[in-house]
Amino acid sequence: MRSLVLVLLGLACVATGPVHAQEEPGECVVGQLERADAPSSTASPSGGTDSSATRARRSAVAGPRPAVSVSPTTEAEAVVQDRIEEKGLHVVHFWAPWCSNSQNELDNGWAGLVAANPAVTFTFVTVWNDNESGAATLNKHSLPDRVAEVTQPDLGPSNQEENRRHSFLGLPVTWVPSTWIFHGNGELAFALNYGEMEMDTVQGLLDATSADW
Repeated sequence: MRSLVLVLLGLACVATGPVHAQEEPGECVVGQLERADAPSSTASPSGGTDSSATRARRSAVAGPRPAVSVSPTTEAEAVVQDRIEEKGLHVVHFWAPWCSNSQNELDNGWAGLVAANPAVTFTFVTVWNDNESGAATLNKHSLPDRVAEVTQPDLGPSNQEENRRHSFLGLPVTWVPSTWIFHGNGELAFALNYGEMEMDTVQGLLDATSADW
């Protein structure tokens, strides 16, 4: 009888185990949609692991700030560098009009997120788009007028991987969409090089960045 009880308890524990998280967001590349890998992590001094966003935040606080310490190589970089050095919080969003994940984010809340954060600057950087602006696409999604759009040129046709620029102000741009959050004075708080994000997650990180520690 005791053995039977133990078996039943074991089955109950399995049945009520944690539910797996949703599938990871996709990564957009020219011509096809691929799945992005989960963010890499490394061991922390406490023995746990640090996400890429956590490492970026620690680096921004403790070390050099590459976004404001490098010489811009394009007009888009110069515009963004000027914006993130201003007082306040700043969101820099990398996207492409042809990217379905970028389109999904636009459909699922960027306009509302911008409207809910009037003190935050938002700059959409169009990348990997044959040097063409994405402003026309953004205008279809009712983004507030204060959202700035700049276009990062590539070194040749964007559908060829070797021509794409994979860095911006000295920081890596690994895929689109990606979203960076800066403190005032150009300190990087979070680098969400993770593809499509829920707006609630971005809002939570904005709240965390603005918190008075």
